[in-house]
Amino acid sequence: MLDSRQHVLDGEKPVRFEIRASNRSHWSWVLVNETEETVVESRRGFPSQAQATAAAMAFAQLVARAGRNLAGVPRAGGFL
Repeated sequence: MLDSRQHVLDGEKPVRFEIRASNRSHWSWVLVNETEETVVESRRGFPSQAQATAAAMAFAQLVARAGRNLAGVPRAGGFL
């Protein structure tokens, strides 16, 4: 199994969060896919980089939990 570091070494960019500043007092997070497209971005701004980072981490945990719940639901007819 390859980890994300191996993909980066092979020239692929992993899906990742970016913390962006529009000015010194307005920060947001953005989830970017392998082709640099924005998948989702925070709906609100944050007064610090640390708060935007914490919000991105909380969102990542929420999505991981949702994925685990989905995995436990029987699905008829294949993957979708």
